[in-house]
Amino acid sequence: MTQTFQLRDYQIQAVDACLAHFRHTNDPAVIVLPTGAGKSLVIAELSRLAKGRVICLAHVKELVEQNHAKFVATGTSAGIFSAGLRHKNSTEKTTFASIQSLSANLSDFNAPASLIIIDECHRVGIEDEGQYLKTIEHFRTLNPQVKILGLTATPYRLGSGWIYQHHYHGYTRHCPDGFFKKCIFELPLQHMVKKGYLTPPIHYDAAIAHYDFSLLTESLDGEQNTDDIALNELIHKHPRVTQAVTEQILQLSTDRQGVMIFAATIDHAKEIAGYLPADKTALVTGKTKLKQRDTLISAFKAKEIKFLVNVSVLTTGFDAPHVDVIAILRPTQSISLFQQIVGRGLRLSPDKTDCLVLDYTNNGYNIFQPEIGEKRPTQDSVAVQIHCPACDFANTFWGEKTLKATSLNILGAAAMA
Repeated sequence: MTQTFQLRDYQIQAVDACLAHFRHTNDPAVIVLPTGAGKSLVIAELSRLAKGRVICLAHVKELVEQNHAKFVATGTSAGIFSAGLRHKNSTEKTTFASIQSLSANLSDFNAPASLIIIDECHRVGIEDEGQYLKTIEHFRTLNPQVKILGLTATPYRLGSGWIYQHHYHGYTRHCPDGFFKKCIFELPLQHMVKKGYLTPPIHYDAAIAHYDFSLLTESLDGEQNTDDIALNELIHKHPRVTQAVTEQILQLSTDRQGVMIFAATIDHAKEIAGYLPADKTALVTGKTKLKQRDTLISAFKAKEIKFLVNVSVLTTGFDAPHVDVIAILRPTQSISLFQQIVGRGLRLSPDKTDCLVLDYTNNGYNIFQPEIGEKRPTQDSVAVQIHCPACDFANTFWGEKTLKATSLNILGAAAMA
C-alpha cells in the first residue's frame, strides 16, 4: 500500500545539501542525523531522486529491512540482498543490502551504480574486515564517478576521532585515516528534542547502587566479548548490586511501557533476567538463534513483553518507539555508544512524554555532548567545551577537576576549529 510521507524541514535540508554537494564533486560525504531523526526517509527520497542505480548498505538486517520498508511504502519497488532476510535480489534499480552479504557476492553486481548510501557509516573501515572498502572499490571500477553518501548519528570513533575531514561550517577535523571528505549537513540532538521531534531524556540521578568498572583497562567502546572473564569476575564480586539495581528498575518502571536493559555479559544478563517477572521478560544476546530473537523482539514491540535484556546486540538498528526506560548496566568508554544506547528510547510514541535513563555504571556522559575521539585520560576527567575566539566553534577537550570547582586542568585537545 502506497503511503504519502511529508518530509520534515531538516530532512528536506539534508536532501538538498546532498544534491548540491554531488553536483560539484564526487568526494564521499556524510550527513549527521540523531537516532530517531528519520534517516530512512532521507535515504528513500535520495534513492527516488537518483537517476541511476542505487545501492543502500547497512551492517544489520534490521536496518536493511527498515530502510527498504520506508522506500517501497512510497510506491516504488526495490530489491533486498541479505542472507539474514532470505532475499538475494540484485536486479532492481534500488537495492537494500547487508554489507556482509553483498561484499561476499560482488560478482552478482555487474551493473554500475550512480549512488551508494551507507547507513551507520561510522563503521566504514572499522571492524568490518574491509568489507565496505572492498565493495566501494568494486563499484568504483564499474563507475569511477559513483557518488558515496554516509549517514550516522555518531560521526566519530573512540581512539581515532572523527570520520570526516571537513565540515560545511568551515572547520577542519583531525581525521588521519578518514574515508569521508566532508560533513555536508548536521542536526544536533538537542535541536530535535527542543522542537518536539524526539522524546526528552530524563536522567535519574538517585540510583540505588552503581557498578565500579574503573579497574578495567581494555577498551569498552563496542561489542566486547560477551563472555569476558574480567567483567564476569568483577560483577559477581558484588551480587547484591545487581539485585538492588534490578529491583529499582522494576520499581521505577511500574507505570512505564517498555524497558530496555543493557547488560555487560551473558552471565550478567541471565542474572538480571532472573530478578525480573519471567512472563514479562525476554533475553537477547549474540548467541540467541535468529528465529528466536525475531520472535522475542516482535513480542516486545507488540508490548507482550515489557523487559528486554540484551548484550551488545540492540545498540543500533533497533526500532521500538514505545521504549520509555533505558537502563545501562554495562561499561563503555565511548560517548557515541552511550548515545546510541539512549537513542533507543527517544523516538516519539503515543502516551509517551519522556524516556527515563538509568545509568548504573557511573559513565557520567551527557547525551548531548559530542564524542571527543580519544580515550578519557583518567576516571575523573570531564568533557569541557572552549569556544574558538575566531569562529566561535565549541572545541571539546578532556579536563580534570582541581580543588577549585571553577577551574579545570586541560589534558588534551580533541577537535580544533
